[in-house]
Amino acid sequence: MKKVSQNRTQFFALAGAAALLSAASPAVQAQAPKTDSAVAGLLAVKKAHGSCAVIARIDGDLTPARQSALAALGADVTRHLGFIQSAALTLPRHNLAKLAALPFVSHLSYDGAIKKCDEFTVASSGAGAAYQQYSLTGAGVGVAVVDSGLRDLYDLQDPATGKSRIAAEQNFVAGSYDYTDWCGHGTHVSGIIGGNGGDSTGTQYMHSFYGIARRVNLINARVLDNYGAGTVSSVLAGIQWVVANKAAYNIRVMNLSLGHPVGESYTTDPLCQAVEAAWKAGIVVVCAAGNDGRLSSTAVKTQTNEGWGTAYGSIQSPANDPYVITVGATKNADGIRADDRIATYSSRGPSRLDFVLKPDIVAPGNRIVSLYGFGTTLYAWNSSTGNGLPLAAYEKAAPANMMSPNYFVLSGTSMAAPVVAGAAALLLQANPGLTPDTVKARLMASADKWTDTSGHADPCTYGAGYLNIPAALASTVTPTQPALSPELSMVNGTVMVNTNVIGSAGIWGSKAITGINTIYGSKAITGVSTINASKAVTGVSTIYSSSVWGDKTVCVSSSPAVDLSSVTLNGE
Repeated sequence: MKKVSQNRTQFFALAGAAALLSAASPAVQAQAPKTDSAVAGLLAVKKAHGSCAVIARIDGDLTPARQSALAALGADVTRHLGFIQSAALTLPRHNLAKLAALPFVSHLSYDGAIKKCDEFTVASSGAGAAYQQYSLTGAGVGVAVVDSGLRDLYDLQDPATGKSRIAAEQNFVAGSYDYTDWCGHGTHVSGIIGGNGGDSTGTQYMHSFYGIARRVNLINARVLDNYGAGTVSSVLAGIQWVVANKAAYNIRVMNLSLGHPVGESYTTDPLCQAVEAAWKAGIVVVCAAGNDGRLSSTAVKTQTNEGWGTAYGSIQSPANDPYVITVGATKNADGIRADDRIATYSSRGPSRLDFVLKPDIVAPGNRIVSLYGFGTTLYAWNSSTGNGLPLAAYEKAAPANMMSPNYFVLSGTSMAAPVVAGAAALLLQANPGLTPDTVKARLMASADKWTDTSGHADPCTYGAGYLNIPAALASTVTPTQPALSPELSMVNGTVMVNTNVIGSAGIWGSKAITGINTIYGSKAITGVSTINASKAVTGVSTIYSSSVWGDKTVCVSSSPAVDLSSVTLNGE
């Protein structure tokens, strides 16, 4: 999530998911370290004081004998996370090395903090046209919102019965027993997914603000606190509950508008393991890409990305996972879809460490109008900063009594992800038999190809398409293999793209990558001598005038460790 001014916000948003990528080489997996970079940093401190929180992957069951071994180290099990064969632990830092040495502990990851990383959504995504053409509303489909909670507002009720469409609610925030949204982030996200526009419909209003799938059932898994902050273990617990209750509430889609920087491969990241478990259970997992796409804090005309520079390798976890649908954000300038552009802050790929090409799709995410949670942290911020005129962009000349007080504006990939989550719900209402892979394939293959003002696809998004809901509903694409996001690798000195997707010359209907002669539909990249140590490309001085492959931002597993010990999950 970002403020309307697009300054970095202090609020948090969820991001993180993982899965084993079948295309990964056995050699790379064999060399995987036993800890992530944050835990490695803690282990390097010789005189450690205080306590720490980690996610421990356990080989086998957590038997009484093993629990005794943990207790002997002063380790408390705070959450049992059996769905990913793990447990959340707190223990004295001076015993961390002993914990890592236990033979039944196969991996340790830092249990760090996670943060929360629209009228234009309906028009630019094609949701309005889909409603008119197909009369689809998402009715009967359950969408889990793993976020800061929900408010049971009028727009989240069924207009026909007056009953709430919040089908179930659970709280996973430590020290709290309330599943109500006191931050405002989750309510805004839910309005984008399934708001019915009730509080902005009538003769007294000049504009109605609908969500994408206006009759979906919403499942509230509160994992972020009043300030949009949370821990990895709280998010894992929320995902575990969603997976366990999939059948009870017909949960077909899960939205994660949250995340943290990538600190380890998706093959060991607990958040990625969790989202893969949801995918295996038949749930479409939609993740915000992150809001770290700007390379510089100030704009300079000579730089790319509208002067901000482009921060490649900035996709957050769990959006770096190849099984999920990773969503970047677009912005609207004049109300015309064809003129929309990728938001400067939207994170770019490829993913750090694994080189997975992301995002998978882009959707409206800038200055999105959705539900306002009164009395929330975002409500207080909006009022104190003078940004409390959410409809000003649409109703500047409207009388004061025509300004609805029940909506406000937020920007970020947190707002783009629920657009795609709502689209997935529409596809599943139209065809309940679709698998997560088929939903992903149809959304991506039918998306409009994204190009910049020069006609080139945005670097390192491999031309991730712009969501087109009517086209997705009309698509008949069916993948023959798991719909993995493709990844880059080196083969005999040549940049290669491992697709493992639908077996066509193009990736998801994007720019053709035939014979791997072109990437992003632009310059030939066929003679690279190395992918991570040099900018040189035969016949091309640089890749898009960027040090994509040569800097320390995008690097392979031998890269310097990233200290995540004090990093929270970023608000998207």
